Amino acid sequence: MVDALFQPEASQQIYKSSPSPQYCGISIEEYFASRFTYQTQQDWIAQIENGDISVNGVTAQTGYILKEGDQIITHAGMRQEPPADRRLKVVYQDSLIRVFNKPAPIPVHPSGRYFQNSMTEILKQWYPEEIPRPVQRLDATTTGVIVFARTREAAGALMNEFKSHRIKKEYLALVEGEPKTENFCIDAPIGVLKGSHRGVGDQIKNAKSAKTEVQWLATKNGQSLLKVSPLSGRTNQIRVHLSSYGLPIYNDLVYGQGSAGIYQYGLHAWGLEFQCFDRTMEFRVEPPAHFEPFLELAKI
Repeated sequence: MVDALFQPEASQQIYKSSPSPQYCGISIEEYFASRFTYQTQQDWIAQIENGDISVNGVTAQTGYILKEGDQIITHAGMRQEPPADRRLKVVYQDSLIRVFNKPAPIPVHPSGRYFQNSMTEILKQWYPEEIPRPVQRLDATTTGVIVFARTREAAGALMNEFKSHRIKKEYLALVEGEPKTENFCIDAPIGVLKGSHRGVGDQIKNAKSAKTEVQWLATKNGQSLLKVSPLSGRTNQIRVHLSSYGLPIYNDLVYGQGSAGIYQYGLHAWGLEFQCFDRTMEFRVEPPAHFEPFLELAKI
């Protein structure tokens, strides 16, 4: 696995973006804080005041209200990206969509310290005639099925399906510990604790309802394999819910006991079923090799 990782040389990173309709009418610092959550709003204000961000060719000012069509450029300075697994396996494609079995670690979009080592940047090189349009998001350390639309119309239709929660999703979660029951449901609102860190309980802000169904499949050497179905679409939902239940995802650096030197992770997007215009489409993709001993025990 380590041999497959690629780490580009340190480079000057310049990000270009344009606000989607949901961000129009808010200040530029609110836009960055809500869309790029790896920094706090105060950190983004500092970058704006440092002159690192421009809008329509003019140095941005805090308090600027974004409007449709604004062209934003962010100069992030010289950065060394983390290594990433860039082996993007295509499992299906037609004129409307392209489906991948995503490896890890690699984010979908440039974020945090990642830039060239992101799916959208790689796909711009692979398919220069297309705009990469992911219709869902998976964390950098989550493997599994992910769908990219190949046309604007397909992207709009599929994103509406996801927002309307009409998508059936199944994950495999390799966790530390052992559940108390074979089947259980975690029904706990998720909100922000600090920065982009999320959690459950009385200390959270902006809490939103979240529900996750879990089936215990197998246990070996103090670790368990679970089949997980999120019934809502909150950020980091599975990782937060399982951690709060005492079953943190294997090698989760944020919500568990992860190690920066290990490049195997415990969350895999196993199955996805959705409607694409007049067709019902269903995909199930193979998890990484370290899941195999648990799958053999579970006989699936």
